[in-house]
Amino acid sequence: MSNQIVKALEHSAQKLGKTLAEDAGKALKNFYRKAGDNLKKVAHNTRETDAKHAADLKKMLGGDHKGVPHPRGPGGRGRPGNSHPKGRGREQVKSPRTEGRPLDTRCGGGEPVDMATGRMYIDQVDAQLPGSLPLLFTRSFDSGYTAGRWMGERWVCTFDERLEVDVEGVVHLRADRISQAYPHPEPGDPSFSGAGSRRELDVDPETGDYTLTERSTGLIREFTLQPDREVALLTRVRDRHGRHYDLAYDEHGAPLSITHSGGYRLLVTVDADRITALRLAGAGQDGHDALLMRYGYTDGHLTSVYNSSGKPMRFTNDTTGRLTSWTDRNNSQYLYTYDAHDRVIDEGGADGTLRFRFTYGDPDPTTGLKVHTETNALGHTTTYHVNEHAQITTQTDPLGNTTHFERDDYDRLLTQTDPLGRTTTYEYDGAGDLVTVTRPDGLQTTIGYLGELSLPTLITEPGGLTWQQTYNEDGLRTSITDPTGAVTIFGYDDNGHLAAATDPLGNTTLVRCDPAGLALEMTDPNGATTRYQRDAFGRCAAVTDPLGAVTGMTWTIEGRPAGRTAPDGTSESWTYDGEGNALTHTDQLGRVSSYEYTHFETLAGRTGPDGARLAFSHDADMRLTMVTNALGQQWTYTYDAAGRVVTETDFHGRTLTYELDAAGQLVSHIDPLGQRTNYRHDLMGRTVVKDAAGLVTTFAYDDADRLVRASNPDADVIRTFDPLGNLLTESVNGRTIAHSRDALGRRTLRTTPAGHTSARTYDAAGHPITLATPGGTLDFAFDAAGREHRRTIAGRLTLNNSWDSRHQLTGQALETHRQEVLQRRAFAYAADGSLTTVDDQLSGRRTFDLDSSGQVTAVHATTWSESYAYDLAGNITSADWPATGATKAALGARQYVGSQLSTAGRVRYEYDAAGRTTLRQVTRLSKKPDTWRYSWDAEDHLTEVSTPDGTRWRYRYDPFGRRIAKQRLAVDGSTVEEQTEFTWDGPALVEQTTRAPYLPGPHTLTWDYHELHPLTQTETITTAASDSGSQEQVDRRFFAIVTDLVGTPTELVDPATGTIAWRSTPTLWGHTTWPSDSSTYTPLRFPGQYFDPETRLHYNVNRYYDPETGRYTTPDPLGLTPDPNPDTYIHNPHTWTDPLGLSPHPGRPTGPDPHGHIVYRALSPHDNPANGLTARDPNNAGVRPLSHVAGKKRSPWISMTKNPDIAFDKYDQGHGVVAIDLRRMPYRYVDISDGPFPSSRRHSAYARKDSEVLAWQHIPADAIVGHWPGA
Repeated sequence: MSNQIVKALEHSAQKLGKTLAEDAGKALKNFYRKAGDNLKKVAHNTRETDAKHAADLKKMLGGDHKGVPHPRGPGGRGRPGNSHPKGRGREQVKSPRTEGRPLDTRCGGGEPVDMATGRMYIDQVDAQLPGSLPLLFTRSFDSGYTAGRWMGERWVCTFDERLEVDVEGVVHLRADRISQAYPHPEPGDPSFSGAGSRRELDVDPETGDYTLTERSTGLIREFTLQPDREVALLTRVRDRHGRHYDLAYDEHGAPLSITHSGGYRLLVTVDADRITALRLAGAGQDGHDALLMRYGYTDGHLTSVYNSSGKPMRFTNDTTGRLTSWTDRNNSQYLYTYDAHDRVIDEGGADGTLRFRFTYGDPDPTTGLKVHTETNALGHTTTYHVNEHAQITTQTDPLGNTTHFERDDYDRLLTQTDPLGRTTTYEYDGAGDLVTVTRPDGLQTTIGYLGELSLPTLITEPGGLTWQQTYNEDGLRTSITDPTGAVTIFGYDDNGHLAAATDPLGNTTLVRCDPAGLALEMTDPNGATTRYQRDAFGRCAAVTDPLGAVTGMTWTIEGRPAGRTAPDGTSESWTYDGEGNALTHTDQLGRVSSYEYTHFETLAGRTGPDGARLAFSHDADMRLTMVTNALGQQWTYTYDAAGRVVTETDFHGRTLTYELDAAGQLVSHIDPLGQRTNYRHDLMGRTVVKDAAGLVTTFAYDDADRLVRASNPDADVIRTFDPLGNLLTESVNGRTIAHSRDALGRRTLRTTPAGHTSARTYDAAGHPITLATPGGTLDFAFDAAGREHRRTIAGRLTLNNSWDSRHQLTGQALETHRQEVLQRRAFAYAADGSLTTVDDQLSGRRTFDLDSSGQVTAVHATTWSESYAYDLAGNITSADWPATGATKAALGARQYVGSQLSTAGRVRYEYDAAGRTTLRQVTRLSKKPDTWRYSWDAEDHLTEVSTPDGTRWRYRYDPFGRRIAKQRLAVDGSTVEEQTEFTWDGPALVEQTTRAPYLPGPHTLTWDYHELHPLTQTETITTAASDSGSQEQVDRRFFAIVTDLVGTPTELVDPATGTIAWRSTPTLWGHTTWPSDSSTYTPLRFPGQYFDPETRLHYNVNRYYDPETGRYTTPDPLGLTPDPNPDTYIHNPHTWTDPLGLSPHPGRPTGPDPHGHIVYRALSPHDNPANGLTARDPNNAGVRPLSHVAGKKRSPWISMTKNPDIAFDKYDQGHGVVAIDLRRMPYRYVDISDGPFPSSRRHSAYARKDSEVLAWQHIPADAIVGHWPGA
């Protein structure tokens, strides 16, 4: 089990805390009042005098608020032992609607500025300690805020949160810069603020102490009234399970510490009424306190903040305390200029980068709206209309595209209308809970709640699908019932931490947590337990898998990984600059990758262990404009005034042009040939028509947003789904693949168009344990770590696997039931996991040489060898292997023109203007050259090939780009002489049927898989009836498939004879030979690849791969996002894969991995993890990854994060979080968290700061390995 899953658990109960029961409020208050009686008696004498003065004052003022002792009056400046002024709270809320706005409703422009008010703000977290109730120490600056205490009047920190009490009422000064005014509450009758978030303020009639209850999170804040009766300090934050943290002060009211019920204790040092240091008790070496932050001041203003780097972030201030500049720990400086109203009018880097200028208009006498503008460093202006309540009503981008917003008195969004006039409407109940969302097409989602609690109990989605939820008395969700009636049950320990989850089939996962709510043990339904050891910060210091292998981790003070030690003792490490940007990564072999940055943490260069450097250039708005590779080749981007990419020019000088509509939807793209592809969208932003230079594809959707039909000239695809959205049938031109599923959405039966059935069963932990086909059954056995250690084939053969402590496959042994060994392999690895040796019983020993970047440079075998050389961009510059006559021509040196391969040995290549291979020609001595010619459509599909003998082949594709047929044409160019039809299960090829004159009948190959690894191949030949009275005959042969590390077939085994029927001898880059006496054959090659003999290419779903060159025949349609070289295959084919021909990924180790492979996603209300997760518009293939990050939500991408804190604390809206194992979907994601990509600096920074990974189209259900339910 991954440590990322553990980190996710650290936050699960916090989110579940949103479901705490609200109706227990008064009873709990009474309970705490009784529990405090003794303390009240002790304080009684001290209180009497103050109460008497308060009573006298009430009489003077004519007030009679029961049980609420009023202070001396507004603006009081008394001090209980310190010099902090009081009364600022009332001044701070003189515009209550403005000051009470929730942060997520404030529109941030510039870097950043609240565009409604012009105020500059900075929000920073100086300590973050995980748990069911996380403990954070935050620090924020607001140029319009003046009620700060312990870090200066314009800064607010965790210890600044308080209540200020005066004759008008109570002001809540929050730690997040929000200020809210409340009427005086009557005891037992809470009051509410007239603006902003809805929290209940109650008062104790005897002590005057206050509680503030937030229903949406279930958190209760307790404030203790100070002797002067003017201020109530925050002294405790708790949830309804008793989890809490206490804020302590000295006798003068100065902060001392924050103590968490889970064991954390933050200590602060105060000098001259300012916090000067922050420490974590017992977290340093030898149990000493760990220094987290140091703070320096000048004239009472915060001027320096030191972190563990020992370098300061520096601030300068004007005489009023407003920030005039900050200089980060890398010496990047940012400057601010204000007007007389504390509004920023000019800001930017000292060198002019990221400069913004702002203007603020007066209210229009007719509409009352003010016009504010933001102009960036390039002169492009965004315009905002602001109403009297500081709400943005319209936002107009520099191109004139306007989005409209309408909010209620509590700043809740009521309507949002995009620049195309599409409106989404939101409705709320009296408690402020969202009850109805009406989409632009008129369909609705409705939500019902439990009594007075903000706990959704019934969710009805478009299409009538309903979800039901139940809760216990503490408001923790105890069950979810999906639209099929399947129930998932959750259990909790005495502290409210998740302790058990039982799926609809009755399988239970157990969790044991520490007092903070962090997982210490997780036990799967089979009883396998993974254990976690934590450091003083709550971070995972060691993971012990169910077999006892230990992986250790170390961290920086700021929580970034510093080192990782694998169970075999190998280790890797990272270093960072003062701002937390990675400077170096040293791998297990001591190889160093380094990173360089320019202004404001913007990546400027990345250098690999081999010295290859990528350089990144940016414009004044810090958007990526150029990537220069190690060969000096340049890839450039241009943007429109709204910051959207409109052209990109690749390393070879080819330009792609993009046209977008007012809402940012891609409406056309123009390729370097001038071919235009147009897109049309419906009211929901879904692609409904794609016209690729006359090739028209249409898409249709049901009310539940599921794609039910797609048609193009080659194929009509019709799909059906169960209520959960699981695919049940997919029919392509009448050829149907059908699925049956269990209550967890897992496939239990598959039937192909040829009638081939595959039945699967699973154990309690979800491991597939049987696969039954008409030809035979496979039985699987897994060890406690989840690794397959034995496979039984039709009861006659056994494949045994052995593994090392790092979950690397170390051995395979194929044996008959008589224990005769048919094949045996042993694998050895370098410290970084690269394959170095294969000992093969049948083909002998092979060893591999690798260069400093991890690429294979030589293969040494007993009787043969291979050798390869590469340039700094990863292109093969020379190659030699034991070639056959067909491939000898490609041996030797390779020449490139720009980024295109021009010659490989005696092979010459030509390309069209779009970079697609149009000719492959082999020079032959004294003979006419062999020539292949390739034709392509506007979607980069290979549509036709002519071979050296004049044969023509034609290829057909469905609307999703999957090849559905290849046809050999007669001499007339139209008659089909031979045809192979293909059937797909998602992105996996599962069946082909060939019809040709030389066959006695249709010849079908059917495959079954486990993830990327093919398991079986069934060969069927159907012979027509010999006369009218006889039936057709079916001949069937069944083979089990043995694969290499990544899933490439190495042997086909016949269990009927107990023999190996076929085995491969591949070169490093995939050219494959096999014994001439083989009794069968498979066209499967590298994962996701299919060999076409007529072209000698491998079809790879989105592209065609040439194993002789290690390159694709077309550029990557995703550009540079997946890889710096968009033309080559993968880095190392022994351990990397690219099953879709889109994005290379490291190979999938089997078994739990405590690092690197788990990502997280916060769920939306309509998500059902049991069904997997699907993108909003999986067919809108024209949307690039960073367009999705920039806000294009109708896209084929799904956002995930490598950081569980991001998923739980930033994006979880109470609907829960899932953990996703990327090893189970290696062909479906792109990591965009490392490195700049074409978009604004802000969007690229978002991707980096959110550690963002994007999934392509769909996340399968079996890739979801953890689920933490929300409210």
